[in-house]
Amino acid sequence: MPVKTDDNSPGSVNAEQTVSAMFKLLSHHRRRIAVRYLATQAGTTSVSDVADQIALLEGEHTRDRYERICTSLVHTHLPMLADGGAIEYDRDRQVVELRDQATDMLPYLELAAAV
Repeated sequence: MPVKTDDNSPGSVNAEQTVSAMFKLLSHHRRRIAVRYLATQAGTTSVSDVADQIALLEGEHTRDRYERICTSLVHTHLPMLADGGAIEYDRDRQVVELRDQATDMLPYLELAAAV
């Protein structure tokens, strides 16, 4: 199967890698919730607010559950989203902000929600 080499074409290797990377970023429900929630916020949002939102949507908002969510956000999900360019993550201040280019992810979130 021939591979297109024009980087601007929808079937190019770069476009496929970009879509694959986006799907990988959105493969875990906590990252999807975080991106969806951050899209509704103006400016920076505390990690604790993101964890609260996830705990509420997961249906079990106990102190232990909240702390486990915070741990998974800080050590796994937020660094992955930051490395993928979706968010700005300030570990010292414990705040996150959706980056402008992350708006490209929103249609994929809508598609995932419809399934």
